[in-house]
Amino acid sequence: MKKHNFQAWLQQKVSDDPEVILAGKLEYLRLYLTDAMRQLRNKAGLTQAQLAEKLGVQQAAVSKLESPLKEHELESVLHYLHRLDADLLVAVKQGEELYQVSDNEEVLLVDVPASVAQRASIAGISLRDYVHKAILQFSPQSDGVRKALMMLLESDDSVAVRVRERLGGKSVSDIAVELEKCLSLSEEDDQVYAVKNVLAGSVKGGGNYRDSGDENDEIELLDLAEQLLEKLAEIRGESG
Repeated sequence: MKKHNFQAWLQQKVSDDPEVILAGKLEYLRLYLTDAMRQLRNKAGLTQAQLAEKLGVQQAAVSKLESPLKEHELESVLHYLHRLDADLLVAVKQGEELYQVSDNEEVLLVDVPASVAQRASIAGISLRDYVHKAILQFSPQSDGVRKALMMLLESDDSVAVRVRERLGGKSVSDIAVELEKCLSLSEEDDQVYAVKNVLAGSVKGGGNYRDSGDENDEIELLDLAEQLLEKLAEIRGESG
């Protein structure tokens, strides 16, 4: 998802009037938020009319929500995002202090200097993946599970390629986080089924659900899950 250069935009001084400055900030927020909402809907393969039906509203209401020229109620935006399995992460910044408002234990919003984003761009990866790699490098883990997962998922191994194709909408670091939760389960069979569910995109990692869908696809997913766990065991054995 493309992110506009908010900081550069803010640095363009257009007025000393606080009301004008506030209006500019609101304009930018609406532009970026509505752009993200449209991208999420398109990614889900839904038209405005189809999403409106899911929300129980008229298509005009969805069109209004996706327009940067309209004012938006927070509750309506959250309802829109919830139907697309998305969350709105919010933080309030005052000076050097950053206060996280969103109730999301999986993600922490942090104030990352622009220089870090530049390094990520030079490395040819997203800022998120750049930070995750730094964490892996400077925060050694006792069992090295996450490091082994990242090593495998970023490789050209056929199993890794199939996993990335299955979860094309997720970053490698996000996939690694979900799979790591699966490996925390004590029983090997539970690990296999949890990994299968992650590959199916049906539940968060670590879930112990044995969903039944298309039989051929179910068999293919279980086979891929077993191969992934075997490859991971090989990598951890070599590095140990």
